[in-house]
Amino acid sequence: MALQTYPINGWVGLDTKVTVLALCHVHPDGNPQGCATFGDGRLYDVRTTQRQALVGQITHQAVQWTKERGAGLIIENLKFLHDKDVSAKFNRITHQFTYRAFLTALERQAAREGVEVFKVKPAYTSMIGRLKYQPHYGISVHHAAALVIGRRGGLKVWRENVPKSLREWVQRRGKWNDTAYRQTDWSAWNKIQQEIQTVLLKHHQYLNAWLDQCHQIYQH
Repeated sequence: MALQTYPINGWVGLDTKVTVLALCHVHPDGNPQGCATFGDGRLYDVRTTQRQALVGQITHQAVQWTKERGAGLIIENLKFLHDKDVSAKFNRITHQFTYRAFLTALERQAAREGVEVFKVKPAYTSMIGRLKYQPHYGISVHHAAALVIGRRGGLKVWRENVPKSLREWVQRRGKWNDTAYRQTDWSAWNKIQQEIQTVLLKHHQYLNAWLDQCHQIYQH
């Protein structure tokens, strides 16, 4: 089937979670145009054949949502499954079979529907989404991660700049080192996350409390 997607319509980034697919339609200017979530909590409670059917239904919904927007679909690349920069996410996914099934089915369904698919390395997408885009746009961390994936594949944004307020906070704590934070594309985000976790743990909080605690964190 001829491709039904055009760059002028932007791209849909897709973040794969345990039982759901989180999608974010990214405008060519890099801003989110809309978000959606498709999933089924029964994925781990049914037999293999039923699970395969559910995966097929969910991926069909995701591809149709993308097709309606005339956008290309950007997904995580399975070849990085054991890459050290992305292993943290995969280690949290107890059923890698479903993860593979989702991405494989997405490619197959997109090909049938004429939706162009791009693949990107998913390193630090959840971290960047949580710390940069979730507070700014007021979206879920999953949709924020999908936004990062969409920007990475569609706009070729491989180096996400740290927001000024977050960078200044780290500088005030005497933890910013321009050279060290630019060793790799994501080293700054990794070190900033470690610093935030240090502050949160002092208050018996974890990273998922970031959105509620960020204003207080900036005061430390």
